[in-house]
Amino acid sequence: MNRRRRPARSRGLTLLEVLAGLAVLAVLATMAMPSLSGLMQGHRLAAAAEALAGDLREARFEAVRSGEPLHLQSQQPGAKAWCWSIARQPGCDCATTPAAGCSLKTVRASDHPGIALLGPLQARLEPQGQAGQVASAELASAQGQRLRVELAALGRSRICVPEQADRAGHARYPHCQAGNTYR
Repeated sequence: MNRRRRPARSRGLTLLEVLAGLAVLAVLATMAMPSLSGLMQGHRLAAAAEALAGDLREARFEAVRSGEPLHLQSQQPGAKAWCWSIARQPGCDCATTPAAGCSLKTVRASDHPGIALLGPLQARLEPQGQAGQVASAELASAQGQRLRVELAALGRSRICVPEQADRAGHARYPHCQAGNTYR
């Protein structure tokens, strides 16, 4: 009985097949990077806007609780070293370290990398829970996405998308209304 041997089947991939698969993965990863970067910037922008709106709500609550007005103001808007602070007196400079001892809370640009604070923000929150004046500030990502945080006369804060900005990635926020008519 003469048995012929069958050639053994290989149970793996050749080096050429592995290299071709890695090349396809590299091309797909390269195509996905810009959209992933934009997604991350959008999340960082939303986090910064949520932090500012949350600080306004917290300051309003603390002003009512303590019976004293509180002030929220920003320093160096538009620069890379911006900051905002909540303080018991106006004019507390959050840009100095450690915020000249007058700040209750300070948030710096380094807490939100890649995000710019575009305009100055000064708000006085009264012990009755109202704001001294209507105020707003815009935040922007490095890729041009924008969100605005508005403070209404009743002391409520909200986040909205400026009318000239694209809502892509921020569909959960409404468009801002002209003239900051939020109540």
